[in-house]
Amino acid sequence: MAEFLNSPLQVFELSDLQGPDIGLESFSKVRYFRVLVCGGDGTVAWVLDAIERRNFESPPPVAIIPLGTGNDLSRVLQWGGGFSKFDGHGLSTLLQDIDQAAVTMLDRWKVNIKEENSEGYIEREQSKFMMNYLGRAMKLLLGIFFINLVLQIASSICYSLPIFLLQVLDVMLSLHMNFT
Repeated sequence: MAEFLNSPLQVFELSDLQGPDIGLESFSKVRYFRVLVCGGDGTVAWVLDAIERRNFESPPPVAIIPLGTGNDLSRVLQWGGGFSKFDGHGLSTLLQDIDQAAVTMLDRWKVNIKEENSEGYIEREQSKFMMNYLGRAMKLLLGIFFINLVLQIASSICYSLPIFLLQVLDVMLSLHMNFT
């Protein structure tokens, strides 16, 4: 594996002048290949969008070395929130882990945005690809929001909190029984 690490034919720097398309084009005739993205959520989304636009018969698996600010997708996929040579693992260990990793499917969809003029004609149309994942921070915020909502409802209807929580649990259990 080491002899391929620095090949200029396999490493593509992404910038405003050169996106991921040039790298994907150079591998368009290769039936099976893999992509390693070094960056954060924005860079990963940029590469995934380019892969989606190319309509590969068999889209390449994408691995992430998390070098961005938030790295939410990398965290959700259990690759961690950042890469550091001081974390006890080196680059060669990370590359071995990537080589042996299982492929995980992402829930991605395309949203078409159409801007119409006052006469109803489409002036501009744009497509965006989106991914369905929530990072840990969002889950934490949703949990805090739910707890605050429960406390507000309980205090606004003058129930004691234990009685109110028991009633909420009773409703949730009855709903669960109806759907299973």
